[in-house]
Amino acid sequence: MAKKKKRSSINIKINDVDKLIEKGKKWYEKDKKEKCMCKCMKFCGFGSALAIVLSYAKNSSIFWAIIHGILSWIYVVYRIIIDYNLFK
Repeated sequence: MAKKKKRSSINIKINDVDKLIEKGKKWYEKDKKEKCMCKCMKFCGFGSALAIVLSYAKNSSIFWAIIHGILSWIYVVYRIIIDYNLFK
């Protein structure tokens, strides 16, 4: 004899579904903000590393490398302008 499969039904109240949707939206927004912040931190970290390398190669000074690492992209753009004489 073949066994009959039981059909299971799921009864969920509408209020519970609404609550789940709201929680899902909150988690999505939180995750989206964290990903954006993570990307920004990677971009800033790359700028700092690039500024430190450029500064140390130019000045051979750890002190100036740290200062330029703090300034990061500002120093990188400055170095490009100075090295390539863009505004002369």
